Amino acid sequence: MRTRWVIGRRWLDVAVCTSACVLAAAAPGADDEPRQLTEKDLSALAWRSVGPANMGGRLAAIALAPGDSKTIFLGYATGGVWKSTNAGTTFTPVFDDQATSSIGSIAVADAPPDWSGWDDEFEDSDERPGDDELAEKGRAKVVWVGTGEGNGRNSSSWGHGVYRSTDGGSSFTHLGLEETHDIPALAVDPRDPDVCYVAALGHLWGANEERGVYKTTDGGETWDAVLQIDENTGAVDVILDPHDPDTVYAAMYDRRRQKWSFRSGGPEGGIYRSTDAGRSWEKLTDGLPGQTGRIGLDVSRSARGVVMAVIESDEGGSYGGFANRSKAGGVFRSDDGGDTWTRVNDFAPRPFYFSKIRIDPADDQRVYLLGWEMYLSQDGGKTFRAGVAKVPHVDFHAMVIDPDDPEHLLIGTDGGLYVSHDRGATWDFHNHMAVGQFYNVAVDDSDPYRVGGGLQDNGSWIGPSQTGMEDSGSFMGRGGGITNGQWRMVWFGDGFHVAFDPLDPNIVYAESQGGNIARTHLDTGAQHMIKPEAKEGEEAFRFNWNAPFVVSPHEPTTLYLGGNKVFQLLDRGDRWRAISPDLSTRDPDIILTAGSSAETAGTIVSLAESPLVEGMIWAGTDDGLIHVTQDGGESWKDVTPRQIDGRYISKIEPSRHDAYTAYVAVDGRRSDRFDVILLMTDDAGRTWRSIAGDLPAGAPPKVVREDPGNPDVLYVGTERAAYVTIDRGGRWVKLNTGSLPTVPVDDLKVQARAMDLVAGTHGRSVWILDDVSALSQLTPEVVVSEFHVFEPMPAAPRRRLPFGGLWGDRMFIAQNPPVGAVIQCWVNEPGDGPVSVTIKNEQGVTVRTLSGQARPGINRVVWDLQADPKQRLGTPHPMAEFVPPGEYEVAVSHNGNSETVTLTVLPAPEDR
Repeated sequence: MRTRWVIGRRWLDVAVCTSACVLAAAAPGADDEPRQLTEKDLSALAWRSVGPANMGGRLAAIALAPGDSKTIFLGYATGGVWKSTNAGTTFTPVFDDQATSSIGSIAVADAPPDWSGWDDEFEDSDERPGDDELAEKGRAKVVWVGTGEGNGRNSSSWGHGVYRSTDGGSSFTHLGLEETHDIPALAVDPRDPDVCYVAALGHLWGANEERGVYKTTDGGETWDAVLQIDENTGAVDVILDPHDPDTVYAAMYDRRRQKWSFRSGGPEGGIYRSTDAGRSWEKLTDGLPGQTGRIGLDVSRSARGVVMAVIESDEGGSYGGFANRSKAGGVFRSDDGGDTWTRVNDFAPRPFYFSKIRIDPADDQRVYLLGWEMYLSQDGGKTFRAGVAKVPHVDFHAMVIDPDDPEHLLIGTDGGLYVSHDRGATWDFHNHMAVGQFYNVAVDDSDPYRVGGGLQDNGSWIGPSQTGMEDSGSFMGRGGGITNGQWRMVWFGDGFHVAFDPLDPNIVYAESQGGNIARTHLDTGAQHMIKPEAKEGEEAFRFNWNAPFVVSPHEPTTLYLGGNKVFQLLDRGDRWRAISPDLSTRDPDIILTAGSSAETAGTIVSLAESPLVEGMIWAGTDDGLIHVTQDGGESWKDVTPRQIDGRYISKIEPSRHDAYTAYVAVDGRRSDRFDVILLMTDDAGRTWRSIAGDLPAGAPPKVVREDPGNPDVLYVGTERAAYVTIDRGGRWVKLNTGSLPTVPVDDLKVQARAMDLVAGTHGRSVWILDDVSALSQLTPEVVVSEFHVFEPMPAAPRRRLPFGGLWGDRMFIAQNPPVGAVIQCWVNEPGDGPVSVTIKNEQGVTVRTLSGQARPGINRVVWDLQADPKQRLGTPHPMAEFVPPGEYEVAVSHNGNSETVTLTVLPAPEDR
């Protein structure tokens, strides 16, 4: 039989097996389980990165190979590990298939000729190379990675312990310490790459025992906790004395973030020293404050005994949350290996977020301090001056000074990687890695459609989903792929939500932190702030760091914005009114806490209006409440399910198929709970049930979206991956398909006309899974069938002019989707033959025959909308010889099975 449902604006007829077909296709044994959808079945689907790479994400770690400044490793806060072997001309991601993308530290070491690892490597070899050859083979061979960035942001991810590579980063082995969560520093013994010290900071949002300094002497096979204090105090830095590697310095740090506050420091922190390779430790106190927060350390290479520290301390009070000076903290220097210390400067800019100090390897008087920008001292820390790095993005988190060339500096900021070869006089920005940290994404209905979203500390951007000859950008953009120049910044600050005006493509809405929403007119550049403000004498409104807003699907000039109340913005924001009371718990311990907008709490963080019923609005808060109104805000009902228990309501998705159905993704990380809570209601919140199914534990869901054509198909983004279900949560299948890297998937959107799935990742920018119509049509009945052909999406020619090569290799160019029609079928068990496709026009004439290697699951064959070569005109520009618009009959066959579907070919966009 055939069933029908709407995809985008079209009705599709989709073949579905009858129950007899299901039974026939099931495994032969009556008691055997029916075939289930697997990740391998989706391997034909491929995500593509579309950028932007204009600004990078937060770069937490940089490492140079010993003696080889051309080999560089980068560790992004949520973007994984990248490697260059050509001094940064190109970088390649080398950590994409690991369990986490949050990186805190990297250390690179040579494997000497007497390294124990050579025994394993040459165990089956008749002849072991000589020492000279081993020394060459061992260059930059061992790479240690500590996961979990350790910078304590409200949006920070967490790691999965320690990893090590013994082949220069080509592959990695997980070595445990998963519950350390954040490892901001590693120190490898220069005499033996199997000896490594780990600064484990522990959970950000709660107490746990697995924190402190750990050491291995056998390459990570076993670990010893060599310095631990308590369940709240971890290690934020560890460093070896280059003159005596058995002398180890560690910085201990007590921190705790909550949704409404951040505690940075405690009585148990401080600087500890071991002079016997970690067997015993002493706390260093002479000249140091008794109460400390975050601490950064460095030891001079050129002057024995010189140790420097930047120390956060609230001892004696503070000058304010954003003060750069400290009453008791600042920059400290020791000239006797840490026995005594002198406070040489009270400068400590925003220490919880920065606290990094670096000593020039050739000059102990030349000291760099990282903060909002980079500060330089040329008198051992007594005075610092700003303006050393005027060009780079603000917020400096990582720095490496090339020990063989101190004029060569590499810094990591919230904007990515910058390199100087003249001690900071000039800088080179490496904006060719798409490692942006998106919070949310949006799509419009242009052709090709546009994508927009907000980036951590890098504003809000919009850009194309693909390019072609219709684009007015550079020649490279006309088919060669999406470049940075085709993305446009539309708002500043930390970017969050973006929305396109449904009626006017020149109008875009975007916001920065704290609900600072604006309307931007792209044609004129005019911008208008439309954030509601309380009147003088009234209680101030509260807006979350990531305050949600939406354009009404029923009234395109009306928006809804979530603060502590729901605000209705009329006439594109020119007028506003509150349509709800305070929907939070109004807990005074939460809402009265001082801090930045990152600590503003008791606020709405998820907001959505039903696409089916005007005025039916759902709101979820950061303190775990869900409310719904069915009358445009006249009355609100608390429909919070008991499972939430105060957790953060990450996303609410009202159904496109049933007005009383909604889905909720709950993120418990901010409560230090990492269970998977994904809920569904089909009675407007009166009752709820879990649809988490077999989603992996430890990676809370961040977003859930319903397929526009099939209510049983849902898409979920978690802290690590994307997933799909075809039975409304009964069973989930990972949707990364070998192309989307491990990364937090903060948001997902389905562009209904194109049936593309768009992912906003917090670490690898925006990715698109082109044409998920096969997933939309996939049912358990199709999965057990022997063969099935999916109804194809309409296709249109795209005229492209591939043009590249003149700009060199250090340029970001995102991949376009293939031109043409995507023909998809399901094959249960592939036979020996290929999947064959025959395409006929309305006159019954065969215009093209195609074939592809059959694989289990979904198979794809792309028709480029051109006739067989013998039917073409043979012009100098064959890429423009497309078949005429119309209806085409597509016959697909494999292993004796055959089905026919109809494909609609549309005119090219520029011809419509």
